[in-house]
Amino acid sequence: MLLETRQSGDEIVYAFDTDGDQRADFWQYAAVDGRVHAIACVAADGASPGPRIELDAIAASTCPHFIIVLDGVPFEVVEELYRAGHFRLFHPPARVVCCFPAMTDLALSELFHTERCLAYQARYYDPDANRVVDGTDVYLSGRNAPWVGLMSYRCSFWWDVLAYLNPGTVFAHELRGMLRAFHKVEEGEAYAYSVGTAGLGTRGGRPAIEAYLRTVDQLCQRIVFERRGQVKITLTADHGHNLVETRRVSFRKLLTDGGYRVTRSLREPRDIVPIAYGLVTYAAFFTADPAGAAECLLGHEDVEFACYPEADAVIVRDRDGRARITKGEDGFVYESDTGDPLGIAPTIERLWAAGNVSHAGEIDEAALFAATVDHKYPDPLARIWGAFHDLVEYPPDLIVNLRDGACHGSKFFHTMIRRVSSTHGSLDARNSTTFVMTMLGEPPPVLRTRDVLPALESLRGRGGGTE
Repeated sequence: MLLETRQSGDEIVYAFDTDGDQRADFWQYAAVDGRVHAIACVAADGASPGPRIELDAIAASTCPHFIIVLDGVPFEVVEELYRAGHFRLFHPPARVVCCFPAMTDLALSELFHTERCLAYQARYYDPDANRVVDGTDVYLSGRNAPWVGLMSYRCSFWWDVLAYLNPGTVFAHELRGMLRAFHKVEEGEAYAYSVGTAGLGTRGGRPAIEAYLRTVDQLCQRIVFERRGQVKITLTADHGHNLVETRRVSFRKLLTDGGYRVTRSLREPRDIVPIAYGLVTYAAFFTADPAGAAECLLGHEDVEFACYPEADAVIVRDRDGRARITKGEDGFVYESDTGDPLGIAPTIERLWAAGNVSHAGEIDEAALFAATVDHKYPDPLARIWGAFHDLVEYPPDLIVNLRDGACHGSKFFHTMIRRVSSTHGSLDARNSTTFVMTMLGEPPPVLRTRDVLPALESLRGRGGGTE
C-alpha cells in the first residue's frame, strides 16, 4: 500500500507499506522522467530506508529475467496508464504489431519462434480428412499451441473453461501461480502467460483491462521488492482488443441465399465450410470457390473486405475494388485492378517518390512497415500474405475482415457469456497492435511480434539497463 509521495530534490519518493503495519518498509525513487530508477528496503532500525539499490546499475547477466505475457491488451490502454504514472519500473512501452488474424496461438508462436500452428483456432478444417476437427479436444491437448511448452507458468487448460465465465477467479489463480513459478528461478529467462486477462477484457472491456493492468503493475512491484531489485521484468501481450461492444453475426442465410451449401466437408463445388469457434472479428472459410463466396459475403454490411489466394497472388476485395498482392525478391507488390481495398495507394505513392519501390513495383518491407504503422491496417501486405502462406499448416481458402461491432464464432459461446464488450482478430490497428515494455532498456518504438525477443536479447547484451 502506498503511504506517502513526496518531492526530494529532483526525485519523487514513494513510501510503501508491504506488511500491513501502517509503517513504510519499501521506497521507490523516481527521476524527472517519472521512471523508478532506485529502490530501498527498510533499514535495521525498522523505520528508515536502508541502502539505495540503483536498478539500472544491475546487469541483466547477473539476475533472472521474467517475461510476462498477457492475453489481449491494446497498446493505447497501456500507453494511457503509463502516462498516468503506472508501470514506472519500466521504460516507456513500445508498440507491437502482431500477425493477421490477430489470434493468441498464432501471435505467441511468432513471438517465441516455435513451429507453425495447425490452424488459426483449435477448431479447424482438415483438408486431408475432409472434415472439421473438434476444437475442444485440440484446445485442451495444446496441439495448436506449440509455444506452451516454453512457459514456466501457464495454468492448466481446464482453467480456460472458467476464463470467460469467471475470469477474475482465473486471473487471481494465475497471479499466485506466476509468483510460485518465479520463486524457483534464480537465473536465466522464465516465461509466464495469463489467459484470465482475455476473459476480463472480453467481459468488461476497457475498464476491466485497465483494472487488471494496474494489478499486474502491483505484481511487478512485489517481485522487485521481494528480489531486492535483483531481477529484470518484461511485460508484453499477444494482440490488441477492439474495446467495442460486439454482436455476433452469422453468414449462413446469406450464403444459402447465394446458392452455397454450408457444411462440414467439401464434396460439391458450391460447398462451404465456415469455422465458428470463439468470438472474433474475422471469419475463415474453406471452399472450392473463394472468389464467388467472397462476392457473396461482401453483400453483408459488416464485412469490410475479403481476401483469398489465387495462383501466385492473394486477392483483396471490398465492395468498390479489387487488388492483388504478390511477393518478389525485394518486397511485396500491391496492384490495384479497381479501387484501393486496403487504402494504401497514397502511402505507396510516397514510397515511390522516396525511392523505396523498385521498377518492378516491389516495395521495401522495412519502409512499408514504417510507413503503415499508423495506418488503419498496419503492415497490411505482409500480414495478409502471411495469413495464407506462413502462419499455419491448414490455412483457409477465404478470410473476411469484419467491422468493429461485429464478430463471428460460436453461438453457444456467445449465449454463455451473453455480452461481448471487446474482442479481437481483424487486421485493423486496435485489434492487432499491442505492447512491450521492459526494465532492460528502451526497445525500438514499433516492432513486429517476431522481433520482440531479438530486441530484448539486444538490450540484455548491452547490459540490461546499465547506464
